[in-house]
Amino acid sequence: MAKKKPDYNRGRVEIIDLKKPITLNGNIIEKAIVEIDHINYGLNGKTRKLNSKKRMNFTIKDIEKFIVLLDGEDIIPDDYRGVRSQFSIRINCPVQGRFFDKEFIMIFDIHYEKEDEIHTITLIPGW
Repeated sequence: MAKKKPDYNRGRVEIIDLKKPITLNGNIIEKAIVEIDHINYGLNGKTRKLNSKKRMNFTIKDIEKFIVLLDGEDIIPDDYRGVRSQFSIRINCPVQGRFFDKEFIMIFDIHYEKEDEIHTITLIPGW
């Protein structure tokens, strides 16, 4: 009998059509799939569900500012799983406000079947 994966509620997922495509690892990226609630609430380490208290208040436009910082980069993946490469990088916040210039860890995937998209973008405070 096949083992069923747990159904974790990671909140609202948004698809962004980037205002200006970026080039990442030689691929032209035009879309981003963002787990906006995961970014703003974080996940409970034990339950793997969203925390009830917000830790940040980033908007989709804010996340696009982070993505633009990847333009022209060649990044080595941390892991490969099937048709996707997983990446994690340290990046300084480009959004004016209380987190400006603070370090975050950005985690994302690129799927070989959809090389014009970045998937599962999340940000974790790096301090």
